[in-house]
Amino acid sequence: MIMALSQHELQALNYLAASQDPFAGCSACGDFGKRMQALASLRRAGMIDHANRLSALGRSLVSGEAGDDLAAG
Repeated sequence: MIMALSQHELQALNYLAASQDPFAGCSACGDFGKRMQALASLRRAGMIDHANRLSALGRSLVSGEAGDDLAAG
C-alpha cells in the first residue's frame, strides 16, 4: 500500500537521517504535537523503530531508492 507522507513526517525522516533531533525546526507547541504524531505514524508504518532510528524502509525513502511513490501530502 502506498501512502503519502506529511510535511512533518518528511522533515522528521530527514532530521533522523542526518542524526539530528527529530524535533528540530519546531517553534510552537502545535509543531511539537504534530511532530509527535508524525513519529508515531512513521513507527506504525515501519519506517523508524522505537528508538527513533531509521529502518531499512526509512533509509531507502530518504536516499531516494524507493522512487517517487511517496510524496508530500
